[in-house]
Amino acid sequence: MTAASKIYASQDTSTDVGSVEEFIPLPKRIVLGAQQAMVSNAWLDPIFIASVAGFSAGLATNLVSATFLAAGLVTLVQSTRLVRLPIVQGPSSAFSPLAIGYYKAGSIAAAGFGLFIGAAIIFLAAITGQFAKIRAVLSKSVSGAIITLVGISLTGFAFMEFFGGPGSPHFGTGYSLLIAAITMGTVVLCSGLGGRMRTFGFLFGLIVGNVAAAMAGLLDYSSVGSAPWLALPKLLPYGAWSFDPGITITMIIVFFVAVVEAVGMYEATAILARTELDEKRINMGIAGEAGGSMLSALLGAFGTTAYAQNLGVVKLTGIASRHVVRVTGIIFIVLAFIPKFGAILVSTPAPVIGGLFIPAAATVIMAGIQMAGIERRGPAQNLVAPLGIMAGLGVPPLADALSPSLYPLLAEMVHHPIVVGSVVAILAELVLVRLPEALRKADAGSAKATAGVPSDHLGG
Repeated sequence: MTAASKIYASQDTSTDVGSVEEFIPLPKRIVLGAQQAMVSNAWLDPIFIASVAGFSAGLATNLVSATFLAAGLVTLVQSTRLVRLPIVQGPSSAFSPLAIGYYKAGSIAAAGFGLFIGAAIIFLAAITGQFAKIRAVLSKSVSGAIITLVGISLTGFAFMEFFGGPGSPHFGTGYSLLIAAITMGTVVLCSGLGGRMRTFGFLFGLIVGNVAAAMAGLLDYSSVGSAPWLALPKLLPYGAWSFDPGITITMIIVFFVAVVEAVGMYEATAILARTELDEKRINMGIAGEAGGSMLSALLGAFGTTAYAQNLGVVKLTGIASRHVVRVTGIIFIVLAFIPKFGAILVSTPAPVIGGLFIPAAATVIMAGIQMAGIERRGPAQNLVAPLGIMAGLGVPPLADALSPSLYPLLAEMVHHPIVVGSVVAILAELVLVRLPEALRKADAGSAKATAGVPSDHLGG
């Protein structure tokens, strides 16, 4: 166990998480894999984007199928050959506001090209072994700040769903809140009971929540009958790609932030499961994420990276087997070509989704805070994560007021909490920690060299 692992373990009371290599019997593995799929960004995020952005039915179906295919292929390869951790792939929440805004502005094709370019750059950095070196410059304080901001950003979506979904006639009604509370309560109770109840807590929550929704008349499977049995994702569904420098730079930055978040997920998961994680596995994992995102861009979906809810599920259920995640990848691939099965998931009522997501988001926030606290070398280091989190929470609400006085690229970036917080945390790490360390090493080296020179060679 590394020093960081020991520190993290001493902070974390959930020490009964299973091994990454635990080989679970097939029937149980299938159920656990399905549970991971049900509490997944791979279907929740595209449905959310399509709904808010106003996608046509055809584009919405293609977005879901494309995301399932890219996420499934990369999840399968990641868990089997590359990073070999229980990491489920899906769209990073960092892309959601960008996707919605660019679609409404009619620039979604340029965003797809920008994502492809950003993914290609990261892919080259990973296969040449450079990404892990870039990542090594950044401490766990940066990863912790990013993971915390991702968890906080998930809470907005989770509570929108918890209350019934904005625009829904059931939004904020008593029975929507009751269904959400029953779902969340089931997950939390199962986690507290431990054993098999904890292992299948999210599945029990989904079942109990859907039963409660059915009793309230909110469970509607009418769309399942109209969904096609077979469908194939289309290449470039938004039309031919176009190049926009501002959009491209923004997408490159956001993708870099997403993969830094993904490495944070690797580290947090490896620490939780007490597994060593070396540079080779990090580079291989990031190459897989970038390759999958290039495919995703071609199919009209968005960046497919390791996402934070997965860590919450591992922590709450205690199951960290990568073999379970392989099953999840296979399920995603099947759903990509059989939309009728995916329509069953899509029919899950909003309060049930909110009830499932809030406990997962809460554990993600705690994991981020714990990771940020691993490295405490001095006052400057202790400022990195708080400054990033504060900027991510404090600047975006002022974005509309700030935009007129900023360059267009910066005006685009300041709207996104994860982007702002990540950039500030990285800059704080470089300026407050790495630069002083480099200067001290240079001064020490100069002093050592001077001490070794005879006095008659010093001049004067």
